Amino acid sequence: MRHDDGLSANSPDMRGRPADIESRREADSVIVAVAGEIDLSTADQLDAAIRQAEETETNRIVVDLSAMSFVDSTGLGVLLEAIKRDRRDGNRLSFAPSKHEGVVRLFALTCTTELFE
Repeated sequence: MRHDDGLSANSPDMRGRPADIESRREADSVIVAVAGEIDLSTADQLDAAIRQAEETETNRIVVDLSAMSFVDSTGLGVLLEAIKRDRRDGNRLSFAPSKHEGVVRLFALTCTTELFE
């Protein structure tokens, strides 16, 4: 079985890649960097990190998805809800897009690509 990005399902890069979510301040921005897989078991962590960033007084929040290798519908829902809140509360949110084929394909299939660029 092959994973969307061409890696074997048994390769070390595909086994047990839980989400790694880190937040940091850079000048007047908060960066929420997401690596690994966002799914039912990790979506709450992503939601909490974004909400914590929303509580800051910074001018900009960047959710860096460039190292996010997988996202399911739960993770997509977290991202879309963050966009809804942002449109209502100030338009501070932006994204660095994922470079992983499976994530890019999911965004294309759900017509959300433009939201995450």
